[in-house]
Amino acid sequence: MTTHVLDSIDPIVLGHQLMVARKVRGLTQQAVAEALGISRASIIALEKGDRRPRPGELVHLAALYERQVGDLVRLVALQPQESFVVHFRAARTPGRQGYDERREADIRAFEDLCRDYVELERITGSPLPRRYPELYNIAHADADAAADEVAASERQRLGLGDGPIGDLWGLLETDVGLRVFAQRFTDTRIAGLFVFTEAYGGCISVNARHPEDRRRWTAAHEYAHFLTDRYRAEITILPTYRRVPESERFADAFARHFLMPASGLTRRFQAMRRSKEGPITPADVLALCQLYQVSFAALILRLEELRLISSGSWDRLKDAGFKVTEARALLDLPAASRTLPMLPLRFEALAVQAFTNEEISQERLARLLRLEPVDARERVHELAHGMFFADGELYQLPLDFGTELTPAVR
Repeated sequence: MTTHVLDSIDPIVLGHQLMVARKVRGLTQQAVAEALGISRASIIALEKGDRRPRPGELVHLAALYERQVGDLVRLVALQPQESFVVHFRAARTPGRQGYDERREADIRAFEDLCRDYVELERITGSPLPRRYPELYNIAHADADAAADEVAASERQRLGLGDGPIGDLWGLLETDVGLRVFAQRFTDTRIAGLFVFTEAYGGCISVNARHPEDRRRWTAAHEYAHFLTDRYRAEITILPTYRRVPESERFADAFARHFLMPASGLTRRFQAMRRSKEGPITPADVLALCQLYQVSFAALILRLEELRLISSGSWDRLKDAGFKVTEARALLDLPAASRTLPMLPLRFEALAVQAFTNEEISQERLARLLRLEPVDARERVHELAHGMFFADGELYQLPLDFGTELTPAVR
């Protein structure tokens, strides 16, 4: 890194990157100043862009923030963009006033994930296709009726019919073009985040601390915001007894209709009823939960709404001490077959491709994958070798990421 290169970089943009990197590491300006042996005022000046960092300072800062110098000054990082934090500060958060540093750190980590994803796409020449629909206009419409209409339209557009959605994560990424992550938010009441920017497109993060059925519901909820009001960031808080805004009522209703469409659920429920000699039991409902990958409460309330079971069934079960977790264990129901990791599989595959093509270093690979170097190399091995069952035996098939799969144009 030379002084000439630093002189060519906008100090305000670089200062913003340094501030983001510091906050992601959870360091105060004073702690950084002491580590560098300079005053806190100097750190403030660097982050505001009032002065440029010296080459030695930038190297020291990069090490302190566990980044490479190139990570701080690479092209994609230097594009002047409005921070996610700015978007989310204007977001309405029912049941929560104020804005704290922990939430800001979660949002900045979310932005880092999106930035890294776009950078990997730039390095590998593999942009995520955006298959976005036009915004749905739900102004002045009843929330539930509008949710039913939008969910049906999206299911038709995506070719889903009225059946359960298996790989929701793959659907949102591949068929729509959304970036979806799972983060361990410091505030466990936060279910999810949604933001849209021109640089990153639609981005969703769900709380990795929540069970998979809650994450799926949250993703569908955030998808509803993307479909109707994508230019406003949203922070979704777990339900409270406070009055729920109309936009949140619509988003929850959309999740209900999108994940459990009335026609398909009614048909499956009636088929199950006909196949039984006795009445429908909680065990039958749990089997449907497994199929639709939603919570027991969500499904039984949906069945009540469709008048397939008697009203108040969920309340009566709760009053009787029914424990969903214990019931699932007794029935030996398997866990969800496709859970959402922090990083999408496509993100990891692009990182491995960039590494195997020697476009990024092993250290940078580890930082991108949020793993220790040894674990990162192991992940490379896992992703570079597809594992298949054949004749009852497991074997590995080497996968060359550079292999051309489409015929050459003649």
